[in-house]
Amino acid sequence: MTRIAEAWRRVPTVSAKFLLILVPSLVVAVSLFSALFFYDRYKDLQTALREKVATIADINAAALSNNLWTFDVQAIRNVIQAIGANRELVCVEVTDDLADGLFAWPGPSCPLSSDANIERRPIRVQHLQVGTITLHYSHDVVREQLRQEVVNTAVLLLLMLAGTVAAALAALRLTVGRPLGRLIASILESERGGGHQPVDWRAADELGRVIEAHNAMLARLGQEEAALRKSEQRLALAITATRSSVWDYDLHTGQYWWSKEFPALLGYGPSDLPMTTETWSSLLHPDEAGRVMEESRRRVRDRAMAYTAIYRMRRRDGHWAWIEDRATAQRDPDGRARRLTGTMSDITERVRAELDLAHERNVLQVTLDNTDQGIIKVDGDGRVVTANRRAAELLNIPPEVLAGNPRFADLVALQRRQGEFGEMADDPDLYLSYGIGQAGDGTGFGENQDGGFDSGSDSGLSMPPGEPAGLIDQPFTFKRRRPDGRIVEVRTNPLPEGGFVRTLTDVTVEARSAEEIFNAMQELERAYADLKETQANLVQAEKMASLALLVAGVAHEINTPIGIAFGCATHLSGRTGVLAEAFERGTMKKSDLAAYVATASESSRLIEQNLTRAAELIQSFKRVAVDQTSEERRRFDLLAYLEEVVTSLGPTLRKSPHRVAIACSPGILMDSFPGALSQVVTNLVMNALTHAFPADGKGHMVIDVDEATDGEVEIRFADDGVGIAAENLPKVFEPFFTTRRGSGGSGLGLHIVFNLVTQSLGGRISVDSVPGDGTTFTLRIPKTVITPAITPAATPNPAPPAVTLETQPA
Repeated sequence: MTRIAEAWRRVPTVSAKFLLILVPSLVVAVSLFSALFFYDRYKDLQTALREKVATIADINAAALSNNLWTFDVQAIRNVIQAIGANRELVCVEVTDDLADGLFAWPGPSCPLSSDANIERRPIRVQHLQVGTITLHYSHDVVREQLRQEVVNTAVLLLLMLAGTVAAALAALRLTVGRPLGRLIASILESERGGGHQPVDWRAADELGRVIEAHNAMLARLGQEEAALRKSEQRLALAITATRSSVWDYDLHTGQYWWSKEFPALLGYGPSDLPMTTETWSSLLHPDEAGRVMEESRRRVRDRAMAYTAIYRMRRRDGHWAWIEDRATAQRDPDGRARRLTGTMSDITERVRAELDLAHERNVLQVTLDNTDQGIIKVDGDGRVVTANRRAAELLNIPPEVLAGNPRFADLVALQRRQGEFGEMADDPDLYLSYGIGQAGDGTGFGENQDGGFDSGSDSGLSMPPGEPAGLIDQPFTFKRRRPDGRIVEVRTNPLPEGGFVRTLTDVTVEARSAEEIFNAMQELERAYADLKETQANLVQAEKMASLALLVAGVAHEINTPIGIAFGCATHLSGRTGVLAEAFERGTMKKSDLAAYVATASESSRLIEQNLTRAAELIQSFKRVAVDQTSEERRRFDLLAYLEEVVTSLGPTLRKSPHRVAIACSPGILMDSFPGALSQVVTNLVMNALTHAFPADGKGHMVIDVDEATDGEVEIRFADDGVGIAAENLPKVFEPFFTTRRGSGGSGLGLHIVFNLVTQSLGGRISVDSVPGDGTTFTLRIPKTVITPAITPAATPNPAPPAVTLETQPA
C-alpha cells in the first residue's frame, strides 16, 4: 500500500489521476453490467428455444395422431421432414407403440449426444397413447446469436468509452484545470510578498467555492491586520473597566512589572508602590501569606501552564480586598519556567455575595432538614448539590455522604450493594443514566474497613445486557419497597438547565391500604371469570347435546332404507346363485331366465330407490350437523332448511305423540348463519317438548314464516301447550332459569336462543303466552345479515301459497 500511495503521489497532473480512476472504473462497471446482461440474455434465448421446441412437439403430436392410428407411413415421413426443417432440431424420432415401429430423421435413429436436449410428447388418440414424438435440439443457434450480439455490443461500448473519456477530459480542463492554475498563481504571488491578489474566477461548483473562500480569506487577513492594532487599544480599556491589572515576572532577572491599574485597585497612586516582589508580599494578609508564597514557588517547580489563586491584600485605608490571581507560565524546552504572566482582579464584591449565598444555603438546609419529605437536587453533571436528612434516612445513606456532593450514580451503586433494591431488577434507577458518563465506570465510592465511605472505588453499577441507558427528560413517579417493608414514593422532575429534583415520601400506610383493595378486586375478578367460564361450559354442553340428538336421528332415519337395500341385495344374490347352478347343470330354461331378469330388475330398482333415499337423508343431516358445529355464513332456502332441521328431529318427535308443522312460502332466500338458525329451532322444539305438554296429552307445534316489508322475515313458533305463568314470563330468557330443574332442564336453552337471535342473526325475539292456551315465540331476523348502521330497503314480493309439512308420530 505504501508503494501504491507513493506512485499515486508521483502522478504529475490531475487529468492523469482522473483517467487512472475513470477508465478502470468504466471498464469494470461496463464489463460487469455486460456479463450480467448477456447471461440473462443467454438464459432468455434458451428459454425461448425450449418453449419453441415444446410448441413444435405439442402441435405435431396432434398432427401425427391420425397418421399413426391409420399407419400412413408416407404421411408420417412427410410430417417428420417438415419438422426437420427447423434448424434448431438435430434429430426427430416418432415411435409407433401399436406396431412397435420407429421413424427417425435424418438417419435411421437419433445418436445420443451430451450436447443435445430432448423434448418428448406422447401421441394419443381418444386418450389412448399410440406413440411418442421425441425432438432432439441443440443450443448452437442460441450461442451463435449471442456471440453476434456480444461483438456488436462490444464495438458500441468501445466507441462510447472513447467518447466518454474525451468528453470527461475536456470537462475536467474547463472546470478544474483552468481555475486551479489561477489559484496556484495567486498563492505564489502572496508568498512572494506581492500582496493579497484575489483570483478572478466565479463558479457555483466546489472549486468555485474554494476560490471564493480563498478570496474571502485574503480579505479577512487584511481586515484582521487592521483589527489587531485596534484590539491592543481595547485591551487597555478593558483592563481598566474590569478592575484588573496585568503583571509580568521574569524569573531569570527577578524583574517584576505590573500595569498602572494594580496600585489603583488598592487605593494607591501610580508611583506609591515599587515594582518588586517584596512590595507584593508585604501587602498579603498575614493568615494567607505563607500559603500564597508556597503556591508561587510551586508554580515554578511543577509543569502546569495555568494557575489560579484567591487571597486577600491590604488596601491603603486598612481594609482587605479579595484578589483573584490568574497566571500563565512560559517554559523552556526542558520544562523549566522562564516567565510568569497573569492578571490580578478585585473580586471583593463577588466573595461577599458568595458568603451571603452560603448563609442562605445554610438556612435553606435547616428548613429542609425539618420537613417530613426527603428532597434531593442533582445538577446537570449528575452530582447531588442539595439533600436533607429525611432523604438520607429514606435512602439508607449516611448524611455525611450526601453532604459530600457525590455522583448520583454512585449513590445508586451504594444502595444496590446494601440490598436496597432487593429482587426488583426493574427499578428505574438501575436503567437511567444520571449525569455525564455511565454508572459503574469506576469513579464512585465504596465502604472502607472502618465503616465509612471512600471515593474512587468501583461503584459496581452496570447496565443490564441489551438495555440502553436512559436520560431523564420528563417527570416520572414510582414506588420502591425497602427491605424493612416500608414503601417510598419517588417523584422525579427534570430541570430546564439539566439535572433533576427528587422527592421521597413514606407512603407505607396508603400503599398497604391500596394493596388490600387491589387484592380484593383481583379475587372478585377471578370469581367473575370462573362464573363466565362455567356458563360458557354449560352453553357448550347444551350445543353438544343438540349435536348428539342429531347423530341419533341419523342412525334411526337411515336404518329403514339401508335395511331394505340390504334385503334386496341378499335376495338377488340368492336368485343369482340358483340361476348359475341351473346353468352349470344345463337345466336352465327360458322361463327361468325371464323370471330372474324380472327379479333382478325389481331388486335393482328397490336397491337404487332406498340407497338414494339414504343418501338424501345423510346429505340433509350432514348439512344440519355442519351448520350446528360451525359459524359459517352462506345463502340457503329457508323452507328447505327448516324441513331439514325438523327431519333431523324426527327420532325424538316419533317417541312422543306431538307433531310439528311448517307453514312457509317457498323461495325465501336467506344470506345468514344457518347453524345459528338450526340451533334456535332445535332449542325451541326441545323446550316445547320438555315444558309445554302434559305427559298424557297430544300437542301441536307450528313454525309459521312470513316476509316483512323491511327486508326481514318473521318466524312464529307456537304450541298449544300449558303456557307460561305470568310471573315467569319476564325470566324465560335469563340464564339458568328453569321450572324443571330436577327433570333434565338446564335453564340455558332459551338463553342460547336469545343470544343467537340478537347477536349471530342480528334480529330480535319476543314471547307471548297465556296460561292454558299455549306459547308463541316471535322472531324477526333480516334476510341478509348486515351491520346495524346499514339498513337496505326491501321490495315486498307477492307471497305464493303456503306449503305445510307435518311430521306424524310413529
